[in-house]
Amino acid sequence: MTATATPFPPLPIETTAAGDERLTGIEIEFAGPTELETGKLIAREFGGTVQDDGQHSVTVCDTAFGDIEVELDITLRKRKDLPFLKEGLDAFRGLIPVEVVTPPLSRAQLSEFNTICAALRGIGAMGSRTGVLLGFGVHVNPEVVAPDHRFTLDTITAYALLEPWLRRKEQVDTTRRMMPFVGAWPRGLISELANTRCDSLAEVMQICARHIASRNQSLDLLPLFKHAEPELFSRLFDTTDKTSARPTFHFRLPDSRIDEADWSLLQPWQLWRQVELVAANPDLLSALRSAWRTHDAAWFERKSVWVETIDGLLSRHNAKADA
Repeated sequence: MTATATPFPPLPIETTAAGDERLTGIEIEFAGPTELETGKLIAREFGGTVQDDGQHSVTVCDTAFGDIEVELDITLRKRKDLPFLKEGLDAFRGLIPVEVVTPPLSRAQLSEFNTICAALRGIGAMGSRTGVLLGFGVHVNPEVVAPDHRFTLDTITAYALLEPWLRRKEQVDTTRRMMPFVGAWPRGLISELANTRCDSLAEVMQICARHIASRNQSLDLLPLFKHAEPELFSRLFDTTDKTSARPTFHFRLPDSRIDEADWSLLQPWQLWRQVELVAANPDLLSALRSAWRTHDAAWFERKSVWVETIDGLLSRHNAKADA
């Protein structure tokens, strides 16, 4: 490995309801190296053999973590209705990201895999802030404790209340803010979640269905919804997006800053961990709910005021992840 592994701090609940360690998948987008170059690098760092299907998709089989996928953005690659695809995706390298997708990893494995950031920098990987059109992200996919677990439901509410603060802390790249993939949760959704104590994921789904219709949210809940309640999902969400059912949150907000020397996957991890720290603190979550009601009643109050309110409450409860 090219760098020393940095320990990732634990989430407040480290195991599932079944008693197994909660696992987390990671997706990293960047420009620069090709899929094959990236696959060879991963094999050199973590072992395994590279299989290239010749269709802008590479699998690094049997690494230290299992099979790792490397592909030119899978969403665009499989589209049939985009004329420029007929001219070849290679002509658009630098605008369409290469994406590395891991299997679910333990916290210790996340720490080890994190060393790939320095290795990718070494072969010229570029992130969101390298150029005006490079709106690349990192997706963090933490396994839920259980779909209907109180902590899962509180995590969703905590995210709704924290999202504006998380956006300011992350300083999300301008291009990504303009693109449709990391939309902010609607104010109406935040208000419903803040004012409702849901006791099942099905109740959360019914609230969300009134406000969102696609996966293009900074926290995408649709894979979890489809996993937990497939029949209800098919009734509530009329979406043409390909949604793979899985028992995870799909946190899409963080920028990929792979080319910055002081950045690593620890930053997106800490951003998500902040959400769970709030969900695990009933007094803080209650204070945020109450403060939101006051803010929501003042329709002309600036969003920055709510962000400052969140920051003050986090400080007073000694609840900042990076404190």
